[in-house]
Amino acid sequence: MPATKTLPRCAEDAIETAIDKAADEDPVVLWWDDGGYLRDIVKNVSHSVGCEFHAAEQTPLELRADAPRDRTVWYVPQAHSDDVDWFKDVENTGGVVEQHIGKLAARCFENDRIQAASIRTAYEDADVSDREQVAKTLFRELNGEGGLPTLQGLQTKIVLNGHDDPVQFVLEHGAENLPDDSDDLLKIRDLLVDDGVTAVEGVTDEDVLVTRTRRWAVAEWLVEEGLDKSLLDAEYRPESSSGLGISRPELQSLLSKVDSERAEELAHVYLDPDARFWHDVLRTYDDPWELADCPVDASLEHELWDEWTQSFHDGDYETCATRASTRHQRLETTYGDVPWTCVWEQAVEVAKLAHELETWEERGDTTDVVDLYGDVDEGTWQIDNAVYNLIISGEPENDLPEEHPATATLDDLRTSLTESRYLDYLSDLGDLVVDQIEDGSPFVGENYAHQFFDQEQEHLQSGQSVALFIVDALRFDLAHELAESVRRELPGLEVDETAWVGTLPSDTEFGKAALTPGSKFSFNIELDDGELVPERNGREITNYQREKMLKDDGWSYIMQSEDDESGWSNTRVAYYWNDLDKAGEKELTDFEALFSDRIEKISDIICEKLDQGEWDRAYILADHGFVSLPQSIDLDGIYPPDEAEQVTRRWVAGTEIDEDAPGVLLDENTHLGYLDDDTKISVLADPIQRFRNQGIPDARFYHGGVLPQEFVLNFVTITQE
Repeated sequence: MPATKTLPRCAEDAIETAIDKAADEDPVVLWWDDGGYLRDIVKNVSHSVGCEFHAAEQTPLELRADAPRDRTVWYVPQAHSDDVDWFKDVENTGGVVEQHIGKLAARCFENDRIQAASIRTAYEDADVSDREQVAKTLFRELNGEGGLPTLQGLQTKIVLNGHDDPVQFVLEHGAENLPDDSDDLLKIRDLLVDDGVTAVEGVTDEDVLVTRTRRWAVAEWLVEEGLDKSLLDAEYRPESSSGLGISRPELQSLLSKVDSERAEELAHVYLDPDARFWHDVLRTYDDPWELADCPVDASLEHELWDEWTQSFHDGDYETCATRASTRHQRLETTYGDVPWTCVWEQAVEVAKLAHELETWEERGDTTDVVDLYGDVDEGTWQIDNAVYNLIISGEPENDLPEEHPATATLDDLRTSLTESRYLDYLSDLGDLVVDQIEDGSPFVGENYAHQFFDQEQEHLQSGQSVALFIVDALRFDLAHELAESVRRELPGLEVDETAWVGTLPSDTEFGKAALTPGSKFSFNIELDDGELVPERNGREITNYQREKMLKDDGWSYIMQSEDDESGWSNTRVAYYWNDLDKAGEKELTDFEALFSDRIEKISDIICEKLDQGEWDRAYILADHGFVSLPQSIDLDGIYPPDEAEQVTRRWVAGTEIDEDAPGVLLDENTHLGYLDDDTKISVLADPIQRFRNQGIPDARFYHGGVLPQEFVLNFVTITQE
């Protein structure tokens, strides 16, 4: 039975009735309001019927200080008291209304006065601490905004502290928020039964009430996703919806309404291993992935993970990636960023990496390692990126309850990929490089980094504004991340990526020397007094000389470590950022995470400068890359040949080194275009080898060898569209 009047209308009726019955033509109406929750309503109605309004703030005696001359409503926010004799004249000549919000609310249901008395008693019987909540509920529901409630709906909200859905209230709040009063608990139970939760019939214990309601709701969602309801106990079988419009399970409806913080809390309710609502059904279910869109019940979550792990061990990686992505999206949509979501997110990366490691040789011609590795769309550089992303994503399973099967399996899967299969891939890739170099003229037709500025002379000498961002140790995949960042932040720019072959050996001093712009440029590497040095136009290039040459040629030379904002106003700027190389060489304990932070930092700098400077053209260049080795690895210390004049950890140089030296020999026969005829360099291709007499530090951050991760570089060109 719906209400027929609002609280303001009932208050108006009460005042007008008191005025009509008064002996005085301009009476005083005295309104006693036990609790004081009707003040605003009485005040507004008093003015609307032409009465003055005076309220007692501290004591009823205040009202005698200003005796009324016209029609007035005196409002006293307390219960009626017979001790105030001086109000007798008001009672005799005016009118008295003794209505608190509970009594007035009951009058709103004039067609069901007997049942509506429960509203008055709900207010009067409530504890002092609960009475305010009851009053707020009555005011909110009966103030006339948004329609009038039914009596049952209002009773429900009173019992549930303003909530109108008993099922969703129990599903969200649990036993700790149920009323202590046994009569109220039984009211909630009956409301649940009325809403179809037959499993709680006859229940009198609050914990049992919550458990059965939640179990019923999980069953309803499982059936929605395809579970045969004949597998469920009879009292848990949901009834088919007969209503019009969109109907969805109660639990799904609840989780779609709560905020992210509450959703995270509910994840720990509905995915907690102690809350295996339908374990007896799900543990023997033929294909739990049929139900994967149901994000509740820890038993389903566990069965899904076990099935996923089995598929992984069977080598069905594409299915694993698809399924993990499906589950991740469902959990993320439902709960946000919670441990269960993060685990499935990493499972996607694990499956993708396993698939890439399994199929990388099928991507292209394995005799052309530059194309195999450096293809922007299909290259195996994506394997390094996948390993990188997998490692920086951490160990999300550690945040799960110990009973979740991922806590016992995910680390082994991750480790087997990053510390075993990835290392095998690096070794095989190194063998391909050796084969290609030993076949002669290994990189014919490729773009050589030391020729970059010769090829770009048209743009560099045309008077356009140009910015160079030369990033030390910017591996192919990280350069791609930077390019993607520019595309996202500055969509009005054209961003192109191209593979270039860097100098060998891939050390900073050679790589940066090759990337020194100038109007006249010839680059070569030769032995000088037993030391391998880079030269430009026959002169050794040092950091100081590079800076001087750039400035003499009209460039601003800015180092990342310097606070030199003025140089950016020039039309030609060369900006050097060395933090990646420093992080790799000096902070080896967690350099993937450090790199993640630094890539974001350099991205911000590049996007800021491009956005502010309106450059006609900009380049992101790298001197060399690096190899990210597994965290746990045994390095193989080998001895350099006796003929070596200069020995580093990863290459040796001399004039008499022969083909039997460890690694692969670079000399005039390789036609690299920059090696002196007498200079020979033997570069290691095996990622776990080091020349012993140089020690074996930098065990994870590896560069200077001849793996494509180090010398196949991604150069990014940015222009105005």
